[in-house]
Amino acid sequence: MKLYYYESKEGNFGDDLNRWLWDSIFPGFFDSDENIRFSGIGTIINTSMPKAKKWIVFSSGIGYGYPPESFGSDCWDIASVRGPLSAKVLKLGKDKFITDGAALLATLPEFSAVPENERSGVIFIPHHKALETGKWLDVCKKANVEFVDPRLDAKYVINKIRHSKLVLADAMHAAIIADSMRVPWVPLRTSKEINTFKWMDWTNTINIEYKPINLGVSTFKEWIRSSTLCLYGEQYYVPSLNENACIKHFERNRNLKQKKWWRNYVRIIRLSCYKIPVKVLCLLEKVNINFDYFFFKNAVKNLKQASKQNGLLSDDTVFYGNVGRLKDNVEMIKHQYSAK
Repeated sequence: MKLYYYESKEGNFGDDLNRWLWDSIFPGFFDSDENIRFSGIGTIINTSMPKAKKWIVFSSGIGYGYPPESFGSDCWDIASVRGPLSAKVLKLGKDKFITDGAALLATLPEFSAVPENERSGVIFIPHHKALETGKWLDVCKKANVEFVDPRLDAKYVINKIRHSKLVLADAMHAAIIADSMRVPWVPLRTSKEINTFKWMDWTNTINIEYKPINLGVSTFKEWIRSSTLCLYGEQYYVPSLNENACIKHFERNRNLKQKKWWRNYVRIIRLSCYKIPVKVLCLLEKVNINFDYFFFKNAVKNLKQASKQNGLLSDDTVFYGNVGRLKDNVEMIKHQYSAK
């Protein structure tokens, strides 16, 4: 069978761990045979999924579009989806969600939990999109917090998480992996692009209420980007932090993006409201006009405050209960597909 996951050109550790995790969990299962495909970790249930005679869905989520037309038919073996919001949107029963598959990292000896007395420091892992216009490395230096680039090698990032005292997580998989390594984490939000639907889909599976700290932007360019996201359907933050509101926002957004005029509209809006203003700003910065001071200072202050939080951690019973259910599904798939 062939593994399917999202591959970012720049790299993103939360997606990239698919490359080796599933080979460790299902040794000898994966090859280039496209007749059977395995959907792993990520928000990847959408119409971009290629056709196959059989699809196995293991902890994947929905969050950006419609599922394939054939989803749920006999050619789909849905072991589990990421969480209750994905299950509800996909019209699956409550028995069909468990948690994010990255929790299985806890079953690998290479990534066993590090004792608390051997861990140190506070790290910040931003969403990879925050690096396009932000100055988060500089913010971290000022706030005395270690910056960890989410585009780096997945094993490197995971080991940074394992050995830290506290993880400040703008990237959702920073929190998911921290919880899997039994390291306290704090949910942050750098922009309105941070996806409430996805976060709540996962946090509901570990019985933790999602209440992110608004870190804010670090530059004027980042502010322009965050402020214009709503104009072209990339604002995924839902202020009410309510499950039904998240689902309604998700469905409204995906319906809008199906309109025939949407692509042309987005191209014009991105150019006029984001790309051109940012280019003008770059020209002004060349004459030493500093537009970032207020945003940068505020981001440093907020990151310092976040670093003093105690952090969240799911209850051991809940976490290991989820891992147990994932392992049961692993054995079921091994039994069903080992001879195929």
